[in-house]
Amino acid sequence: MAKMTEAMKAEAVRAYFEEGEEAERIAERMGVQTWQVRSVLSNPKRLEPYRRRAEAAKLRAQICVSESAEEAARKQAQLLREEDSRSSVSQRAAKDILDRAGIRTPRETRQEITITFAAGAPKLGMPRTMEESDGD
Repeated sequence: MAKMTEAMKAEAVRAYFEEGEEAERIAERMGVQTWQVRSVLSNPKRLEPYRRRAEAAKLRAQICVSESAEEAARKQAQLLREEDSRSSVSQRAAKDILDRAGIRTPRETRQEITITFAAGAPKLGMPRTMEESDGD
């Protein structure tokens, strides 16, 4: 079993995150054990640059979605006015952009309603059993 050098560790992290290579394949290629590669990949200090890049990418995507939200809202309103059935794909796309931007239409809330009669329930004229309905 070979010991991983610093260069090998850096290469393992790079291959995993930038090339999408699996830990088993990296270990096989480098001539080390899979657990060694997994140990390197679980080291928070080695992952920090990739975590920062991932967070930056998410922020850029959120900015892009937020900038598209106003345009999507206008498109959604236009599609609702046109009532064109062929525009359903555009409408779904606009709705998706708005959803991702955190802009959602409020759903109706359902509340339970209780009706109380002052003098008891009125007679509805419905039979209570099947036998009573046969007598009519």
